[in-house]
Amino acid sequence: MEQGRPAGKVPGPGGNGPGARARRTDPAIYSQMRRAALETRLQNLARDAVHLVLMDWHVDKGTVTVVAAADGSASLYLSGGGGYIGGSEKVPAIREAALHAVALATGLRFYFERTETSPLPSLGDVTFYITTSVGVSRAVAAESKLRAGADPLAGLGGAMQRIVTEYRLRFGKASKAEPGE
Repeated sequence: MEQGRPAGKVPGPGGNGPGARARRTDPAIYSQMRRAALETRLQNLARDAVHLVLMDWHVDKGTVTVVAAADGSASLYLSGGGGYIGGSEKVPAIREAALHAVALATGLRFYFERTETSPLPSLGDVTFYITTSVGVSRAVAAESKLRAGADPLAGLGGAMQRIVTEYRLRFGKASKAEPGE
């Protein structure tokens, strides 16, 4: 994903290099990046703290995964290959958006259920995951309800979408990464 990182090494949140780089990569890397993010646990956080928020949704050419971590790092992975990592180190707005998303997810934890699996969403749904030191939890929302603001997770969806917007504003358009496009 990022220049200077070998394709075999899968960076997770907190491992962002300097600045954001967009690069088309082997689409097989997507599942490795997504899995690594879901397995990431940050150091020095309270036992019940949210370490990471992940949002998956379908777009016309595949799936987009947005990741926000409690350390302020944020990433965007595209199932067709490519994405962005490292932008939160150069762009305060990306870091702030990631921290805001984690704070929102912390307040919405009771909408999430523990899970041992992490499937991609069904068509028309958006899936959210949160990680803590004790595991992964999942919540699913209908994309149409999120867009209409009619789901309790709509604010979180908007916060995660803000990360996409900030990357697009600062580093160009990686993909049509807006729900519903």
